[in-house]
Amino acid sequence: MPVDSRTVTVPMFKSKPLEAETIPQNPWMAPNGRSNIHNDAYMTDTYTWPGPNGGTLHVDFKLLGGEAASVTFDSQGRLVVVSIAVSNSTTTRSVLLLNPETLDILASLDLPSGGGGSTGFGGGGYLYLDHKDQAVIPTANQQIWVVAATNTPASLNLERTYDLASVIGNQASSILSVLPDWGGRLWWITDTGLVGYTDPSSGVSSTYQLPSPQVIGNSFAVDETGGVFIASNYAMYRFDVSATDKAPTVTWCYSYDRGLGIKPGQKNFGTGTTPTLVGKSYCGITDNADPYMHVVVYRREAEFTGSRIVCEVPVFLSGHSDSENSLIGYTGNFFVENNYGYGDKNLGALEPVAPGLARIRFGDVPDHGHKVWENDKLIIPSVVSKLSLANGLIYTYTRGTGAGHDWYITAVDSESGDLVWKVLAGSGPVFDNHYSALYIGPAGTIYMPVSLGMVMLSPQKG
Repeated sequence: MPVDSRTVTVPMFKSKPLEAETIPQNPWMAPNGRSNIHNDAYMTDTYTWPGPNGGTLHVDFKLLGGEAASVTFDSQGRLVVVSIAVSNSTTTRSVLLLNPETLDILASLDLPSGGGGSTGFGGGGYLYLDHKDQAVIPTANQQIWVVAATNTPASLNLERTYDLASVIGNQASSILSVLPDWGGRLWWITDTGLVGYTDPSSGVSSTYQLPSPQVIGNSFAVDETGGVFIASNYAMYRFDVSATDKAPTVTWCYSYDRGLGIKPGQKNFGTGTTPTLVGKSYCGITDNADPYMHVVVYRREAEFTGSRIVCEVPVFLSGHSDSENSLIGYTGNFFVENNYGYGDKNLGALEPVAPGLARIRFGDVPDHGHKVWENDKLIIPSVVSKLSLANGLIYTYTRGTGAGHDWYITAVDSESGDLVWKVLAGSGPVFDNHYSALYIGPAGTIYMPVSLGMVMLSPQKG
């Protein structure tokens, strides 16, 4: 059972459902909203079901011994996560199967904990749940594991391993992320800029190395046309499979303004965002420009005449803007948060984090993009925020400004940018989310991974 529970009451929000284009379902992934850290193959960070609107809510906290940054939900509603724990400079990783109501560990499986690729968000920070309820996980020893859960009794079993060490050829390289395209190929990327895919039947891989000194720091997106969208620390790319030699091929590439250097709150010198796809035509990231970061929107089609850049919209304070988390996207809109100032080397330190959450509206006319609103009060150090299309609320994780180092699950009106309510998750470094995402489970419960466990927020029980 959770180690800490309490009941709170907050203002009730009247739902404002949002009209949005339907996100295509990748046939090789679990249903949208359940499959990966950014919810779907488009990486939209949106849900078609609501989280709590407010009223009487129940807060639970469960120690898990590590941080489960990526959360997926199987067909029974159970949480399938990778927990990463650091102790005395030693990193251990394990797959956990969690009860959605109590967060009790139903089953666990140790993952490789060392070797090449054992640093950063690679080696399990990103995973996805496939159409068979199997977790597909890049490991710290340059493999991809396919892990399945059984029911009675609950257990986690290794079903298949793809060993990519010989293909990658660099022992220090980390597999950051893996995703299937609509044809079922397993695309993967490394932090050293290697882009590849593996045929799941034969196990044969094909690769493309980005030009030096480009590296990759985040996950990627795929769409139903065969496009694979990857942002390096220099440029935004669309890849496709070549019709001639079946190799990964650059379809288009646009550089962006990577700024003058790495900023406080960032992991890499360049964009901190996984590309987000919207509708049939658009792709968005943030750049790293000075003095203002921009939300940059591209036309993503394989064939397009004219400039692919739809707009570049500046956001947040001059000299104090960057983002290390993906944009939220739905029809004609992107939402972006400011992570400038967050430092993860000393969890619990009260670094001065610049505030900011903004909504950008864009259209088909070049340079036609503008800022709808900007909330300059919310301090959002490092969470992947989420949007419910069902009720119009953005759910995020904010930090207080006092000496108590308080952390709050926070609801924001996506139409106006106004704070609706916030609920104290806890105080101190244990409740630092440390770049984890927030999630809304299929039953409407919010799950917020933190440094040593997880917080749940749900309508009052019983």
